[in-house]
Amino acid sequence: MTSYIKFEGKNIEKAVKKACGKLKIDKEKLRYKVISYGSTGIFGLPGRKKAKINVLVPEDKTEKEKPEKNKPKNNKPENNKPKNNKIDTKEDGKAIYENKENEIREINVQTGKDVLQKIIDSITEDAQIEIEEQSQQTVFNVVGGNSALLIGKRGKTLEAIQVVVEKVINKKNEKRTRTIVDIEGYKEKRISYLKSLAKRLADKCKRFEKPMSLGEMNAHDRRIIHITLKDDREVSTRSKGKGVIRKIVIFPQKNSHQKKEMFQAEAEKIN
Repeated sequence: MTSYIKFEGKNIEKAVKKACGKLKIDKEKLRYKVISYGSTGIFGLPGRKKAKINVLVPEDKTEKEKPEKNKPKNNKPENNKPKNNKIDTKEDGKAIYENKENEIREINVQTGKDVLQKIIDSITEDAQIEIEEQSQQTVFNVVGGNSALLIGKRGKTLEAIQVVVEKVINKKNEKRTRTIVDIEGYKEKRISYLKSLAKRLADKCKRFEKPMSLGEMNAHDRRIIHITLKDDREVSTRSKGKGVIRKIVIFPQKNSHQKKEMFQAEAEKIN
């Protein structure tokens, strides 16, 4: 009969280490099933639940633990039934992997929701969280309450909230989970506004042949400006300053005006 021993720890790694020490087995040879991955407290406080694993005890270890009197007097198998302590490693491995992925995702979503709810409750009242799980990321959209307070000037408060939530979720994850925090669709509206602003200032830059500067922006907003204008050969964009918040400047490309005049002159000759 296959036998298992349960081990606990602050996380799976600690539980595995404890099992290896107790059973004197190398980590690579240890076979186990995850019962629980544990969970961390709000804002990274000590975990409320320990990680738990069921470790398959090797046959030689089981035999050593049995007292001598329990050993059969002869080598004949009972009831002539062959013993079979083997497990289907492929099936178990697949099941463990799927369970692990689902459990990690559930823990991350619940952790993120708990942290975010605690933050928004300290800022405003009657705000609810809607969760949308996408293939590559989880979106937490906050609705209700005082959205202006939650967003802050140029989205700075929202950005700070996202950093905190993402840090807490990924604190003990080996694989980084992408998390988006939004307030009533603010980010989509912001992206649309920045694209329009970039095109408007690029046209102005080309018309007056002078650099156009945009106010201080975070990395996300600057990236939108760069991407919006990357295919416009008459202008170039550059971030100026140090730190996370920088200005972005749109420059006219050299000789762009002369090239335009030359093309217009050639077109007039053809006509």
